[in-house]
Amino acid sequence: MLNYARTTRSSEQRRLQCLQVIQELQEEIKLLQISNEKLNGEGLDDMSSTELASLESMLKEGFRIVEEQTEKAHEELTVKQIVEYDLMGMEWLRKKEKDDLAYQSLLAGRRATLRNKAREFRLSPPEIQPWRSNDPERLKLDIDSLEIEKKRLCLLNQRMIGKELDGMGYLELTVFSFEITRAMMNVEAMKKIKRAEEMEKTKRPKPTVNKEPISPGQI
Repeated sequence: MLNYARTTRSSEQRRLQCLQVIQELQEEIKLLQISNEKLNGEGLDDMSSTELASLESMLKEGFRIVEEQTEKAHEELTVKQIVEYDLMGMEWLRKKEKDDLAYQSLLAGRRATLRNKAREFRLSPPEIQPWRSNDPERLKLDIDSLEIEKKRLCLLNQRMIGKELDGMGYLELTVFSFEITRAMMNVEAMKKIKRAEEMEKTKRPKPTVNKEPISPGQI
């Protein structure tokens, strides 16, 4: 009986520790998701003009670096294509490039879908969010999944600002540069909206205050 009680207490401690780690990871992932949305030009309504300008500056620098890396990757690809052309022919080469571009575009679409689903989940009421198991082993699997998602978001956010680009091929970089360009366009559009709102505020007439004359008896 004593051993059973000790085992139960130990299992409960592990469960509580796992739940704490899960909660901490969820908070970190939430912040990374919000950053990822903004870096993709989404969810910008709550940003000030100053914040939008800072975001635009980061994206422009990221785009510059990605473009430089894309040019280098294109040179490497060209050398590789010469060899492949000699071995496989032009038709095979064109099909391969078309398939690779389609695959990278598919991945970009999946990233957008995951962002939308993450936003919906984050904004959903607590009662419809997933139930957590009481089994510490199952909770550890949840922790592993959250750690993977955290790393994925960190990598994507870094790449949007021109970091962690090693290992990316020409077509992957090309599609990524399109995503950054779209984000910059969205930020610029939101900046114009914010400027228009600020100008509208300055044009509004200030309310007049009716001051009644003070009689000598009030002094």
